[in-house]
Parts: sequence; structure tokens; C-alpha cells
Amino acid sequence: MSLAEAPSPSPSSSSGSDDFAALLDSELELASGADSAFPGDPSPASPDTDDEGGDEDEDEDSEEVEVEVLEQHDAKRRRVEEQCQDEGTSIRLDNIGTGPSENVQVEVCPHPGYFGGLCFRCGKPQDEEDVSGVAFGYIHKGLRLGTSEIDRLRGADLKNLLRERKLVLILDLDHTLINSTKLQDISSAENDLGIRSAALKDDPNRSIFSLDSMQMLTKLRPFVRKFLKEASNMFEMYIYTMGDKAYAIEIAKLLDPSNVYFPSKVISNSDCTQRHQKGLDVILGAESVAVILDDTEYVWQKHKENLILMERYHYFASSCRQFGFSVKSLSESMQDERESDGALATVLDVLKCIHAIFFDKAAETDLSSRDVRQVIKTVRKEVLQGCKLVFSRVFPNTSRPQKEMMWKMAEHLGAVCSTDMDSSVTHVVAVDLGTEKARWAVDNKKFLVHPRWIEAANFRWHRQPEEDFPVVPPKEKSRNKVNALAGQKETGEDNREENAVAGHETTNDNREENPVAGQKETSNDKKEENAVAGQKETSNDQEGNDAAGQEKDDAKEKAVAATATGPADS
Repeated sequence: MSLAEAPSPSPSSSSGSDDFAALLDSELELASGADSAFPGDPSPASPDTDDEGGDEDEDEDSEEVEVEVLEQHDAKRRRVEEQCQDEGTSIRLDNIGTGPSENVQVEVCPHPGYFGGLCFRCGKPQDEEDVSGVAFGYIHKGLRLGTSEIDRLRGADLKNLLRERKLVLILDLDHTLINSTKLQDISSAENDLGIRSAALKDDPNRSIFSLDSMQMLTKLRPFVRKFLKEASNMFEMYIYTMGDKAYAIEIAKLLDPSNVYFPSKVISNSDCTQRHQKGLDVILGAESVAVILDDTEYVWQKHKENLILMERYHYFASSCRQFGFSVKSLSESMQDERESDGALATVLDVLKCIHAIFFDKAAETDLSSRDVRQVIKTVRKEVLQGCKLVFSRVFPNTSRPQKEMMWKMAEHLGAVCSTDMDSSVTHVVAVDLGTEKARWAVDNKKFLVHPRWIEAANFRWHRQPEEDFPVVPPKEKSRNKVNALAGQKETGEDNREENAVAGHETTNDNREENPVAGQKETSNDKKEENAVAGQKETSNDQEGNDAAGQEKDDAKEKAVAATATGPADS
């Protein structure tokens, strides 16, 4: 049978490049046969006019014709392929007919993605005006994927993850897993303690490192290596930092020297699609299985439901100064978080709980329809479940309490918040012992706690012992100052003695001439005394202003102490 008589292969049996080539050859063969039917086309000699030596040369002539036809078909095939590539088109195998009267149909390539500026399906260069899709430069430089291709890859990845009983975990670097400082920002106290020398020691167990090329020191957060090892059994992990790519890669090498946790999964600020914002659009994992660990909520505006907020790790003095804390850093105090109950050990327990609930075999819903965001919300609401809170002088008088961050945080943790005091209230949250609500809490044997009690529960995902967060009296310094002012209230004889020391001779007549001044001094003294003792409240509207100032004074001192999530090791 000659090539022209070969039947067209069935589309259903064609797959792969070899089948594609065979199909293309057959279609070109059909077209060639049709062309030869037109008048004027050269036709082979009729079998009725055979020469005398026809029988002897038949085999040789047949082989030569077949070779010539194959070469012509190869040339035609190349021309068609080049034309399809230039036009950005591809052949649809399912629409190709089997009869000689039907032509090959082509469709416009959807351009699922580009690599190095060329469509990786049809090879067409990317239009300069067409910048759709998302760049995935952290996977490979020059890679950009379209929306449909991203969705396809995420769907395939989701099936693989669920089959392996894994979720996706996105990890921030600075203040979450590590703390870094520039060499020029090292404090004199840190230099005196030899912090730079410690970073240069050849100790495989050390946790502080020198990044010479960047003139920086980096401190690993306690428990981070164990955290990554255990988390990798439950999650496919990414690094996502707002730092530069070179910095992110260097830190990834410290955290993952064998490149087993983050292969092609280190995302930096150059990969973000929105300025000063992080997004899951650059993650090839479904949002429904993504958990985020980060110390900054603001950068995840679109994905707060996926976020577990981390306690900031302030090890170096420059980190404390950056956030306005005028206290000794952990490095200057020669202390650190404990591995056993520090921030990473705590959040690892939370992640284990979330993972167990998500993959609970007793759940009625199918795995593919489950959403880790709902699991996070459920676990969080169990933290302060059963608590009813009333706030006293925690918010400004002019604000609506329901709009305040602390109120919302308590509700997210499962507490009920109220503005009214009744027997169902379990906790009064205050910063001043002298308020009416604070005294009511003491008289009625209710818990009286500082707002930091709510913050600690939010970070540690457990209700904290109330006795660890008492509402303390005003600072000793303030009390001494007020007492000094109060001690200046003098009788007539005291005034005469004070004026004598000052060199001002006064008499009773002189004192009587200045009654207004004396009244002002007495009034001011009383005001200072009342500020310390706490004025009796006559209405809820009087609460708010004093506490705001007091809380501002305490804020800096408590912030770094709050970062150490347990008694620090020296």
C-alpha cells in the first residue's frame, strides 16, 4: 500500500509527539493526493505503457519514489509547524476529520505561561503590552504564569497535599524565626559582652551568625530547628519575607542548610505583587489549606483569616530601639526565650491541633471541601470561651469600645464583651485600681486583670493565669512626687518657717493678703492626691482619660518583657 492510500489514523489513538507527527504526515498526504487530481498536474506513467525493463526496475523505482515523497512530506510538515508557531496557534487533535475533504483545524494558543519571554506552549514572544498573570521568579527567573494555569497547578497541588495529609505553611523571617541587626547598630553593651565574637565561633550548635557580606548579625529564635523539623511533617513550607532576595537566601541557608524544607520556596519583596503587602497570589497552594505565621498583621490585609500572629522576637538592642522600647534587650541582659515554652514551641502545639482537626477522619465533610481558615477560627474561639469581660479606662471616652482592637481581640478569642456590670461578668480589664469598676471587681471577687492578659492569651492561644497580670498601683515615682506635693500643705506656722528659709520674711498679715494664691495651692495639692488615690467615679463617662496616660507610660516597659513568653534563661 502506498503512502497516499494509507488511511488517516484515528484521533482517539493519537498521543505524544510521535502520534502528532504521524497525524500531521497523514493529513499532508491527503492534501497531496487531492492536489494531483487537478488538470495539468504531472502524473506518473500509466501502467499500460510499461517499458521492456519495467519488471526489473520496479523495486528500485518504488523505493526512490517513496524516499522522495517522504522528503516532500517532511518539508511540508516543517512549514506547517513554523506557520503555527509564528501565528501562535496549535492543532486540535479532537477536531481533525478522517476524510480527505476535511482540513486540519487550528485554535489560538491560550498562552498559559511564559518562560524567558516566550510562551512555553507555542513559543510566541510575549507581547510587551500583555503583562497579565503572576511572576514566579523565586521558582525560576523569567517564569510568569497565567490565571488559568495557576488554578490548574493549585488544583493538582491540593490533591497531592491532601493525599500526603499536609497543609501549606508560610513563614515570615524577621521577628518570627530570627532577629537581625547591622554591625553598625550594635550597642556598646553588646560589644562589651562580646556578641560579635560569639557569632564567629566554630560551634555547630551556636544560634548567632555573622553575615559578613551584608555586615549583619543574625540570631536564630530558640527552638527554631526543632520547629522546622516537626512542622515539615505536617506542612509544605515557604519562606516569605519583605527583605531583599539576597538576604532571604542567606537566612534560608542558615535555617535549612540541606535545602530540604524550602527548595524553590523562598519569597522576597521583589516577588510581591503589591507594594508593602504580602499575598497568597504568589503561592502555588490553595488558600483553603494555607496557614501564615507572621509578627505583622498589616502586611496580610487580604488574608487575615489565614494568619496566626506571632510574638515579636526582640533579641538585639537595635530591634528594641526600632520599636521604641527603652529597656535592655535580651542580648544586653544575657537572656533568651526558653525552648520548652517559648513562642515557637507554643505555636507548634497550635499547628498540631489545627492539622489534627483538619484531617479528622470523623469529620463528615470531604477533605477537598474543608477550609483551614474555619479550623483556625474554631481553635482560637476556645481560648477565652466562658469569659465575660468589662473594660475600665482602657479605651478613650470618645471611642466606641466595640471598634477598639482589644475588644475585637477578646471576641475573636471567644470572650463575651460588655459595657455593663452584672453577676455574669467574670473579668474586669483595667489599668487603674481606683476606678469604680475595678473596686467593684475586688468587692465581688471577680478577676481584675491588665489588658496584657488578653494579649498574652492571643499570642499563646491559652487562657493565662490571671494572677500573672495584676493591675498594679501607679509607679512609685509618681506616688512619691504626689506625696511630696501633698506634704507642702502647710499651716500658718509652716509657711513662716519655709519663707524664712527662702529669705522671705512674712507675717500673718502678708499671708492674709494672698488668700487666692493659698487656695490655688491647696486645690492643686488635692488634685494630685486624688490622682493617686483614685477619684470615686460617679458615672461611666468619667473613665478613660487618666488610664490612657498611665498605659502609655507602661507600654514601652511591658513590650519587651512580653516578648519573652516564659521566664528567660540566662
